[in-house]
Amino acid sequence: MDDSLFINAIQAPDQKYNILRDSSDPYPTRIRSFMEDLWCKYRPYADRNFRQQMQVDLDSRFWEMYLACTLLENSIPLSSADAGPDIFIEHENGRTWMEAIAPTSGADTNPDRVPDMKLGVVTVVPDDEIVLRYRAAIREKYDNKYHSYVDNGLIMPPDAYVIAINSCKIPAAIMETDTPRILKAVFPIGNWQVTIDKKTGIVIDTGYQLRFKIRRVGGAEVRTDLFLNPEYANLSGVLHSHVSVRKVPEKMGEDFVFIHNPLATNNRLPYGFLKVGREYIPTEDNERYAINVTNWN
Repeated sequence: MDDSLFINAIQAPDQKYNILRDSSDPYPTRIRSFMEDLWCKYRPYADRNFRQQMQVDLDSRFWEMYLACTLLENSIPLSSADAGPDIFIEHENGRTWMEAIAPTSGADTNPDRVPDMKLGVVTVVPDDEIVLRYRAAIREKYDNKYHSYVDNGLIMPPDAYVIAINSCKIPAAIMETDTPRILKAVFPIGNWQVTIDKKTGIVIDTGYQLRFKIRRVGGAEVRTDLFLNPEYANLSGVLHSHVSVRKVPEKMGEDFVFIHNPLATNNRLPYGFLKVGREYIPTEDNERYAINVTNWN
């Protein structure tokens, strides 16, 4: 039986799958080899239908596999099952579940869809729209899925729960801001502002605006203060990455951004849990939160 990741003699619905499998050009060949190496490590943990699912949605399955292999690369033991979240980790600090998701730019009929980038055209990066897509991913995996897992007894209340978001299906998201947009999806961080004394013209203050909500085109407001909201206390943290089959960093997990939820108590993850990419650690200081960052690269 052929255990390779790519299956020959089929026409997959996802055209990227066919190109990567069949192309003899140097870059697709290198990426295909890289993915086969990942598959050798991930195969014992993959859903039984993983190879078939990848033919339909290569980006999502690549993200799931890459995430798991990055954990294994950093000596984090894991397991997986066909039912429930994508990754299960049992360690000395308890049990952790991770859900991988790769949101799209939005449906063509969605008025808040992230616009496509146009080659050679200078445009403003749609910051709010991208943040809304991240919020939609969190809503899908936490609001819609997490509580059903708990109700079914699969996840215990003390278990840590992490949503791992990959933005490779949102081309504009690769143009990141100094403050990662995923941080703006869970904390009320708005645009950078400068306060100037109108009499002297001297800058007297700088900092980020507070932004608790983003107003959608239809008028509905979406909150961006999840990690200040007790309703999300069971969400231990969020992880973000731009990695894709088109852009693979030299070091596994190099571009990971992990943000701890300061309201997570019973299910809090220890600082330095991943030790890859950047880790954002909120700490309470006189009824305010200071967000410190550790760069593990």
